[in-house]
Amino acid sequence: MTGSITRMAVMAAVLGIAAVPAMAQSKGALTVEEIRGCICMDLELAAKRTEIETRRAMLDERGAQLAALSAQIVERRRTLDPQDLTGQEILKGLINQENALRDLIQSDTRPALNQAVSEYNALAALYTTECANRPRYKVDVDQANKDLVCPLP
Repeated sequence: MTGSITRMAVMAAVLGIAAVPAMAQSKGALTVEEIRGCICMDLELAAKRTEIETRRAMLDERGAQLAALSAQIVERRRTLDPQDLTGQEILKGLINQENALRDLIQSDTRPALNQAVSEYNALAALYTTECANRPRYKVDVDQANKDLVCPLP
């Protein structure tokens, strides 16, 4: 998350955002440099949306795996003969897999998704404050798109 905060600080510097409240800043037409910053932020927002979709799909997939394991455990318990030592070992292995997957979801998958969403929301708020609903002159947009180089996300 520190890297994203640093990137947002760099983006704020590129846009010329001072450490004064947003309301105190002039909200006239965007300059060429501000337009470049906004274009780069827009590209980063798109990348972050893709990351969120990927992380959500991963969480959904792991959740489905966990549900399948849980169903398997319930069925195994229901049909397990108390004298079947091999069956008990298989059940123990399934329970261990379930616990490991649950731990992975709680300690890695879900926090990574939450962090990606938080980073996206912070950048979207910055974009809204600095770029949205501000006029852009076509000549400035054309100039901003020439030789546009965005920092790597």
